[in-house]
Amino acid sequence: MPRPKGRKLTQTVIVEAAISCLEKEGEAALGVNRVARELGIQPPSLYNHLAGNEALRQAVVIEGIRRLLSDLRHQAERSTNRTPQTRIRQAAHNFRQFVHKHPVLYTVMAAVKLDSNNPDSGPIVQDVLSFYTECLQPLGLSEEEMIHASRLLASALQGFMQIELSGQFVRSHSLDESYAWMVERLIQAMQPAARNLANDDRED
Repeated sequence: MPRPKGRKLTQTVIVEAAISCLEKEGEAALGVNRVARELGIQPPSLYNHLAGNEALRQAVVIEGIRRLLSDLRHQAERSTNRTPQTRIRQAAHNFRQFVHKHPVLYTVMAAVKLDSNNPDSGPIVQDVLSFYTECLQPLGLSEEEMIHASRLLASALQGFMQIELSGQFVRSHSLDESYAWMVERLIQAMQPAARNLANDDRED
């Protein structure tokens, strides 16, 4: 994917090329030298925009998350059924679709920790937290419950997908059914009645 003639070299162009290399050739292609060849330029030209391989990897992860959130929000806006439960189901379904479509990109996204205090990565971290709030707030959760619920949802969805991508689900039963079953149990666990029951059990 050589840079089109006349198109200015920017970080956006570099990251697009990096994602293209990554998805075509795997994680080994995610490096300054390979991306420079893809763009038809010398590696030093990239250092005016990114400090090196680690900075390139972080930029790719940030863009991957941005694309994921954009897709999830777009699908949510198209939905005519806006109940909180349906929104969570739809977000979970679309998240899995995105991972299936971009498995190598997602593997890199899942492996890189972004610093919420870093000026480059902080905004996308906050955007992720905002998305969880958009999904879960209509359930009527308290501020503390929102934190627990978002961690529960993130752990379950991301954990399932990482195990699925690694091929560690060895039984023949449908993964689609298992994923849907898991999502329904998550929704049930976050309902007010389920929370009240759990509180009663602790008091006993």
